[in-house]
Amino acid sequence: MSTETGDLDLGLVIYASVKPIFKIYFIIALGFYLARRNILTVTTCRDISDTIVTAIMPCLIFENIVSNLKSSDIKNIGIIFFTGTLLFIFGAIMAWLTYIATKSPRRWLGGLISVGLFPNISDLPIAYLQTFAKGGVIFSTAEGDKGVAYVCIFLMTQVCYQFSMGLYRLIEWDFQDEIKQKAKEDKDKEMIEMETEISTDRLGPFPRQSINTPEFAIDDSESISSEVMVTSSAAMDKNSPNSSDEYQTRHLTTEMSHASTPRTNRSMSPGSQRSRRASSIQSSNSIYALAPTLSRTVELRKQKSQKIEDVIQEYSNFEGLKRGESRRSVAGTSEVGVVPVSSEEEEEVKTSFKSKIVKYLGQMGKNLIAPSSVSLVVSIAIAMAPPLKALFVPARVHIPPAPDGQPPLSFVIDLTSYIGAASVPLGLILLGATISRLQVNKMPKGFWKTAVMITASRLILIPIIGVGITTGFYKGGWYGDDKLLRFVSVLEFGLPNATALVYFTAFYTDPTSDEHLQMDCLAICLICQYSILYVTLPFLVTFTLKVSLGL
Repeated sequence: MSTETGDLDLGLVIYASVKPIFKIYFIIALGFYLARRNILTVTTCRDISDTIVTAIMPCLIFENIVSNLKSSDIKNIGIIFFTGTLLFIFGAIMAWLTYIATKSPRRWLGGLISVGLFPNISDLPIAYLQTFAKGGVIFSTAEGDKGVAYVCIFLMTQVCYQFSMGLYRLIEWDFQDEIKQKAKEDKDKEMIEMETEISTDRLGPFPRQSINTPEFAIDDSESISSEVMVTSSAAMDKNSPNSSDEYQTRHLTTEMSHASTPRTNRSMSPGSQRSRRASSIQSSNSIYALAPTLSRTVELRKQKSQKIEDVIQEYSNFEGLKRGESRRSVAGTSEVGVVPVSSEEEEEVKTSFKSKIVKYLGQMGKNLIAPSSVSLVVSIAIAMAPPLKALFVPARVHIPPAPDGQPPLSFVIDLTSYIGAASVPLGLILLGATISRLQVNKMPKGFWKTAVMITASRLILIPIIGVGITTGFYKGGWYGDDKLLRFVSVLEFGLPNATALVYFTAFYTDPTSDEHLQMDCLAICLICQYSILYVTLPFLVTFTLKVSLGL
């Protein structure tokens, strides 16, 4: 630690504990503002999230673990994994008790347990540690960097449980009845249509009235399309500057409807896809015939801010799940993907329980080769092997240096450090953008009790449990003299939920439904938690520094 025991004034500790909150909330507010202005659209946020998970976060993990952990820290990695396991277990227990005590909706049981299980385990504690490390008052720069490495281990613990072990599918429980009901309705509708076609075939074709048309007559749709183009062109000629505004509105509406179509909803038949592409091309050609192309981005910012319905449209794969034509695929990230299921795979799943086990293990294997998981495994292997670590950073093992006197592969650390530095600011900006789109259309009767209890559990009761657990570990000699690990462990117990739960819920939500109970419940809980975080987290940090660590 950068200070001797008892040297810090209480006022200094309180100020240092509150100071990171200003930075965190300012960045969140920035993301909120950019989303309200439609600068950060739903699609843009999804692309940024993919970039963070695929490239930026692995760089952050690699740089911090290789630079700050050593072979003697192998015990701390085990302690972190065990502590993270206890964090998730107590969170799930508190969520279950909340469900029983407050009689929360049965249709949101899986979502409620997920709220108890998975906190925002990386961005917020990293922001705190990086702020503490500046100035060397609470922690030195080296200690701050090592604390970030510990946070990365906590993050990978969460990834292991949430994705590799499939706990993200708890949310699917809430939608199973709805998916089955919709699938049954569609099946009944198809049967009725089939029976109608059969009866029509038995009656025979109806005679058509003869209509005298020229041989060069064109198809009705082409005639209508041509008439619309001619009429629109005439209107444009008559009202030349004013009609361009109307065109911009129509053009923007068309573009937004395409943009809001879920990426994951790709389970149409090839024929329907071809017809849609053909109609899209025809529509596009008609539009370009009317007026020059206008900037979609500029026009989008003039529209109303995107809401949670746009998030559902972007992420939902309800139609594919309903028809059983896709399966969930999560690569250890906040991103939910969809993989088509071939007829052979579908037959295997229906006829063999063994195939389900193989499929589950295969999915775990895919998550283990995700960029963040690979980065963690490789970086720990390098950090635990002094000869390998000496290639990247100065170590006890002597390796001939590069011409500049640095380790031969120091440029790799410099590169990953430069890229990884963007992870936390971007993550907090996306957090603000997600919060800006939360809305509650309808609160279930008496749900306020569930929201209050789960918020109190998440931000008050679980931190108290965390202080007790870490104190017991300290008295048992687990931490030794490493107060930094003890501080990071307590900090992880006092965090709100990750907004990634919004995207998982959207994945299973029916975008055509008027009611989104699961999304409404989740939105209420997230709003409650982030509304009081600025009080609970500084209090926990102050108590930990002054009382638990005795600074």
